[in-house]
Amino acid sequence: MSPASAHRPDTVRDDLLREVARTTYCLLSPMEQSVLVAAARGAEDKQIAASLECSISTVRTLWQRIYHKTGLTSRRKLIAKIWSEALRSVGGVVV
Repeated sequence: MSPASAHRPDTVRDDLLREVARTTYCLLSPMEQSVLVAAARGAEDKQIAASLECSISTVRTLWQRIYHKTGLTSRRKLIAKIWSEALRSVGGVVV
């Protein structure tokens, strides 16, 4: 990775989301964390399946596991929560 790309906003964002998923959502498997991070970046199930090299059915099963483990019942709530945690981790204020 070149020094210029190491500081690109999308790289920093992805690193931040992965770190929050790893720490805040440590009960999730690495695959489940990957699904959550991809969704937080705006990916849809079809794109997530392609990036993880699995079926859409597998992604949907992973979502069900994520919902069960987090106690949250919607993708929007999960995405809002991970972004909220990411902002807090860098000193941002979430209202």
